[in-house]
Amino acid sequence: MTKKIMLTIAMCLGIFIVMLDTTIMNITLPAIQKGLGVKLDQLSWTINVYTIIFASCTIPLSKIADIYGKGRLFVLCLLLFGIGSLLSGLANGFSQLILGRIISSFGAAILLPVGNSLGISSWEVKDRFKIVAALGLMQGGAAAIGPTLGGILTDTFSWHWIFFINLPIIIIATCLMILSYHFKSEEKTESKIDFAGSFISMLGLFLVTLGLIQIRDWGAGDWRTLGCLITFLLSLFAFIILEKHSKSPMINLKLFKIREFTASALVALLAQFFYIGVIVILPTFFTTIQGKTELDAALILLPMSLVVFICGGLGSLVINQLGSRLLVFVGLTAILLSYLLIVSINPNKVMAMALTTLILGIGFGIIAGPVNVLAASTLQGELLTASQSVIGVVRQIGSVLGVTVFISMVSNNMANLSQYNHSSMVEAYISIYKIWIPCLLIFLVLSFLFPKKNVT
Repeated sequence: MTKKIMLTIAMCLGIFIVMLDTTIMNITLPAIQKGLGVKLDQLSWTINVYTIIFASCTIPLSKIADIYGKGRLFVLCLLLFGIGSLLSGLANGFSQLILGRIISSFGAAILLPVGNSLGISSWEVKDRFKIVAALGLMQGGAAAIGPTLGGILTDTFSWHWIFFINLPIIIIATCLMILSYHFKSEEKTESKIDFAGSFISMLGLFLVTLGLIQIRDWGAGDWRTLGCLITFLLSLFAFIILEKHSKSPMINLKLFKIREFTASALVALLAQFFYIGVIVILPTFFTTIQGKTELDAALILLPMSLVVFICGGLGSLVINQLGSRLLVFVGLTAILLSYLLIVSINPNKVMAMALTTLILGIGFGIIAGPVNVLAASTLQGELLTASQSVIGVVRQIGSVLGVTVFISMVSNNMANLSQYNHSSMVEAYISIYKIWIPCLLIFLVLSFLFPKKNVT
């Protein structure tokens, strides 16, 4: 095995654990909720605190890697991620779990962009789109198998093992880095960090998350809810103005002048939002409402996880033959079809629900793998590397919104039930998907922003 391949595997493993942690908790929420004695909407913060810090700090913290050396920071953040995972796994209280997730999120914020950057730059230009596709597939695939792996680990051992599973992977990745990377000769560059942009983006994401989670308790017209949402909009406006005039912006806004990139970012965000909206809710539905074990729920979602891997790889391979427009259209159509099936089939039929999630996996996989290639299809040099970081951030924003919006909708429906019987609770869960079907029909138009012709 060459050092180049060893380095690429180390990057893939780093990206794998980062993205795995965005979804592996979803199926274990009922078990953690029972173990720690907290409410579901409160527990959602253990997911959101990870994704908020991850999304808002990924790009500015990657600048630190440019200053001090990407290889050194990658190894350091593997260890930091490991410490956070260990603390989370050992947690016997809500506060300790939150602390562990916060520590892990700072490690993740560097592992993802540096993993992408080193993975791409270690290969010749002619091979880079293959590496971009592989890294993109690793991101989407890791997020896809999270629920299934989480269910198996929780049912076989306990929920604590969804965090302990990261530790052997971190050890392997660290060893591969030490064996394959030239730390002494790595390049370092002077780079300014956009602390203001990072703070504003973190504040905005925190406030919109807080407002959406608390809307049931505070009320839609309450000054606290409105204050959170208005401040979020103001922070978004301030962020755009700041980034336009910053000499070292957190996000290079020039990227959004490129139609293919902007369309790719929107599709990545929406695909992540609608995918997370299912995998964060259905595991709780299966275990809490249907009375299934975590393993049973994981097995129902297993076909979906497998097809995400398969379709992500196939999508990256056939994108030049089919064209990006057709590929995105098929992916979004499959997601739409899965939502139509969720609200129309009998949710008590296991095979029907498994088929529904399978179709969702096809749609998400077709988009998740190739979207990194689509985003970078017309870019070179610094913009190429930046595009991968921004797409990673966009995915996390989609995850934050997906977790927050769908859990808030379920919590609101459950709180407004006049009677708690099985059929009414099923309706409280399933009905949240009806409102999104017209939206998905509209979003199909996004596919026409992509060219018919081949990407390369």
